[in-house]
Amino acid sequence: MYAGERMQLIAGCVLSACVFACDAADLIESTSKGWKPFANKPFSAVLVEYRRDSADIYSKSRIYLSPMGMRTERLSVQNGEPELIVIKNHQTEQVWLINPVQHNFTELPNDKTKETERVIKGEKRPLLGVLANEPCYEMRAEKQSVRAVGDSELSIWHCMDGDGKQHLQHFSTLLGVVVRQEFQDGRISELQDIAFIDDSGKYFQPSSDMQQISIEELFTGRVTLPDFVE
Repeated sequence: MYAGERMQLIAGCVLSACVFACDAADLIESTSKGWKPFANKPFSAVLVEYRRDSADIYSKSRIYLSPMGMRTERLSVQNGEPELIVIKNHQTEQVWLINPVQHNFTELPNDKTKETERVIKGEKRPLLGVLANEPCYEMRAEKQSVRAVGDSELSIWHCMDGDGKQHLQHFSTLLGVVVRQEFQDGRISELQDIAFIDDSGKYFQPSSDMQQISIEELFTGRVTLPDFVE
């Protein structure tokens, strides 16, 4: 393989992986800014995305959220096993990308994370949906209904964004986050299998038995070699 082809392969692998990494980083960042940065109680859940007219799930991620940080595990739709993990530790302000199959990880500096987001996703900040700490954030809001769930409430909100697109959001006062969003085009994102977790911090750092490697090696499986000098 020629050097140019090798670099194209590496770039393609890194770009495809970074798209997910930046998506997860957006999700993590969006819960740590502004009005109320954390869930009311530490919890885990499976975030699934599907269409109203189909039972097929096209995206599935396990989420862990607490004042300690946020952990996002992209799950295989076929077997449910983690394929890539992104952790942000709010206390240390560190971001890690983990390959659970190869049992290794790399740390992504915060300035590099933000730069990657700007390059790949552009400057526009997305409207918040599931995991937002208030319903219809940055959108016109109208409460449709509310029902008691134990000592908490689950409310349904009609939201309209600046482009006139409409959404329905379900907000849980127990968790303090949006748990379901229905899009105008039939897409649905919702939290399933919600469970409370301890706040020991074990979810928000790489396992001590994992190996730390470079970002290139994490995504390509190739060890980074020093530049050749004659």
